[in-house]
Amino acid sequence: MKHKKFKKAEFDNKKRVFHLEYTSGLKLDCPYFALTIKGKVLQSGPDVETGGHSFYFISENRKKDYVPFDQPLHIAQNPAYVKEQTLYQMTKWINEFIKCESISKRELARRLNTSLSQLARLLDTTNYKKELSRLIEIAATMNYEFKWEFKKAARYSG
Repeated sequence: MKHKKFKKAEFDNKKRVFHLEYTSGLKLDCPYFALTIKGKVLQSGPDVETGGHSFYFISENRKKDYVPFDQPLHIAQNPAYVKEQTLYQMTKWINEFIKCESISKRELARRLNTSLSQLARLLDTTNYKKELSRLIEIAATMNYEFKWEFKKAARYSG
């Protein structure tokens, strides 16, 4: 994921929204209500202690809170973030299927007609440069099928 650090985190009490900018150049607005902020914000900015991987804000009750880099991406349903989270979840499920079936990775690689190193890349939850179809093939090889469900996401469009 390239949107991991905040460059700017500015607040607008009139519109009740944070104007966020990531070091990648992505800009998005995050409404106060999505972070359950009821009052005004007095100060905000990238959190230096986390190297910009979160931003802080101080509310009118003088309480300092932090928001991790991925929370605004989730709230806005950023397409790159949603894709990576989907690949992560599917890879996690596939790894669970392998444990349940107690199939060796060597045998699985043989059935898929691929190398052990390629299979390792496909099963790596932090590797997002893989095709969804390959994960479906792995599941099908073990007699699992994916059922897709799309539903309208609760989304702020600001």
